[in-house]
Amino acid sequence: MRIYLDNIIYSKVKNGGVSNYWFELSKYLLEKKEIDLHFFEDSKGQFNFHRKALEIPKSCIISSERSIELLDRLLPIDYKSDTKFIYHSSYFRALSGSKNQIEVSTVYDFIHNYYSSFLKRQIHNNLKFNAIRRSKGIICISNNTYKDLQKFCPPKADQKVEMIYVGVSDDYFPILSLNSTEEQFLKSHELENEFLLFVGGRTNYKNFDFASSILNDNPHRKLVVVGGGVLSDAELSKFSKEALESLVFIPSVSNPELNVLFNKAYALLYPSSYEGFGIPVVEAMRAGCPVIGLNNATLQEVGNDSAILLENLDVNDFKKRTDLLFNSDFRQDIIEKGLINSKKYSWEKCNSETFEFYKSLY
Repeated sequence: MRIYLDNIIYSKVKNGGVSNYWFELSKYLLEKKEIDLHFFEDSKGQFNFHRKALEIPKSCIISSERSIELLDRLLPIDYKSDTKFIYHSSYFRALSGSKNQIEVSTVYDFIHNYYSSFLKRQIHNNLKFNAIRRSKGIICISNNTYKDLQKFCPPKADQKVEMIYVGVSDDYFPILSLNSTEEQFLKSHELENEFLLFVGGRTNYKNFDFASSILNDNPHRKLVVVGGGVLSDAELSKFSKEALESLVFIPSVSNPELNVLFNKAYALLYPSSYEGFGIPVVEAMRAGCPVIGLNNATLQEVGNDSAILLENLDVNDFKKRTDLLFNSDFRQDIIEKGLINSKKYSWEKCNSETFEFYKSLY
């Protein structure tokens, strides 16, 4: 079986959930000796965090370099083949010139339909919806994403749709005793005591303002923010002067370092209004870190009954719910539920189901 993967996502972001998904799938397929695997990519992708960790033989790479960067996503790759092959783009780029391709698209979410401006939504949906309509196979990463697919871009009868959950790395687990390197990592950020953790993007629907409200209400409660780009002046202005002294920003961490943070935090704060899946939620659960999130369809689906869900982003409600975590019995119960729930998700399961999906289309 011939498979062509399009690494466009590595050229568009330096880190993040989609590039992590693509990294894990690529790594899995590279180990399959029975397939003929190739990758379309350009040199800009080499700066991506996950691409740096991926060893792709040069003989398997087909250059998709363009002189004008904007055209990378907008224009299709021109490639001809006399034999059939699976074509799967990481982010909806088309492939033209071949009648033998069996196109697959992974649909991560429909955030743009809910939260983006009209122009941004139109541009994104033009790419995504065209990819969905072209594809013989469509993968949705959660049941909530599948429901949104039916709502915004219903598949045709001759298209095959599969719901395949993304995975979670085995790098996340409860640490019984910190080693000297882990202790030094915490010490370097002055995190010897417990803290509240916020991981990932901070765009509008992520409701980062709620995190600032929590810290302003209790400025002695330490908040650690990981990733998502440098905190802007507008974001910092949401914090009181006293609260800023309890704010710790860590631009980037490795999986083992994030696992240490999950283990040390008394909770992961995840107030997002919408998610395609919400990988940090399951990563936290796998590390034995309680999750406090906003009650929405995806968190209900992925978190099951193992997360503390707020009906509204209300500071007083948050205080009542987090106080429960200082009850050792309650805390242990929510941790155990999270550990059990997180076992449903693995990259091995995600990747093997994706490979089987390829074979069913081929």
